[in-house]
Amino acid sequence: MNNKAEVISLGERLRTRREELGLSQAQAARELDVARTAYRLWEMEAAKPAPDRWRLISRWLGMSVAAMLLAEQLIDEDEASSATDISNRRAQGDVTWDEEGRSQPGTFFQQERSVIQGEEASGRITGSESARLTDMLTRVEDTSHGRRTSGWRRGSMQKELQRDDAAPALARAAVTVTAAGIPMLQLEDALLLTSELVTNGVQHPAAAVGSLILEVSVNDGVLRVAVADGGPGRIRPNPVDEAGGWGLAIVAETASRWGAGREGGLNVVWFELDLPAPGA
Repeated sequence: MNNKAEVISLGERLRTRREELGLSQAQAARELDVARTAYRLWEMEAAKPAPDRWRLISRWLGMSVAAMLLAEQLIDEDEASSATDISNRRAQGDVTWDEEGRSQPGTFFQQERSVIQGEEASGRITGSESARLTDMLTRVEDTSHGRRTSGWRRGSMQKELQRDDAAPALARAAVTVTAAGIPMLQLEDALLLTSELVTNGVQHPAAAVGSLILEVSVNDGVLRVAVADGGPGRIRPNPVDEAGGWGLAIVAETASRWGAGREGGLNVVWFELDLPAPGA
C-alpha cells in the first residue's frame, strides 16, 4: 500500500493560490514580476519558471523552496522533507535560509552552495548533510538547465497554422520540438514570445488574410522564430494600455533582436534569442 501523499503540481498550486487571492492571471503575473503569458504558461504547465524565480514563487505560495521543487518533480518526497528540516533550523534564527541565500552573489545555485558551505562551517549542519544537499542541488541544476548535451542540436521547422485559438499552443509545440535541448531559461522565453507573435497574428486586423506560416530554426547559437501571413499591412506595436498592446512590447523587451516588415509579399514578424555556449 502506498502511504505517500499525492504531489500537487506547481501549475495547480499557482492556480489555486491565485483563485484564493481573487486575482486574474495578469494580476498574479504582476505580483510575480513576469509577463502575463509566461505566468499563463506556468499554470498550463507548458513552461517552467527559471531558477531565479523560485524563491519569489515559493514565498507567494507560502511554501518552502524544497516543497516547490517537489511540486516540479525535481526532487522526491524524502529529499524535500530532509531539505525542509535542515532549512528550518536556520529559520529559528534572525535570518532564514532563503534570506541568507538572496544576500549571496551569483545565480540561485551559487547562492545555495554558499549557504550550504556556511552552514557546515558554523556547525549547524553536518558534513554528511552538506554533501547530501550539494549532490541534490547539482542534480536539480543539471535538470533545470535544459538537460545539456555536448552541443545545441541544429534544426528547423516550417508549419502552417490556422488562424484560430489553437494556433499559439501548436506554435509552442513546434518550438519545443525544434529547440529541444536548449537551456530552460531560453526555451521559456522562446515559448512566451512565440505565443505573443502568433496571438498577435491571429487577432491583428491587418493580418486577416489566409493562414499563418511559422518558421523556427536553431543555428549558430541563435534561436529564430518568424510568423508570416498574407495580410496587406505591416504589423506595428499598438499603444500599451489596460486593453492590450503588450504583445510586441514584450517581444521588444525580451528578445535579443526582433523586427517586422514585408518579405516576398508576406507580412513577417520575427525574433531571435542568443543561446549561451553549451556548458557555459
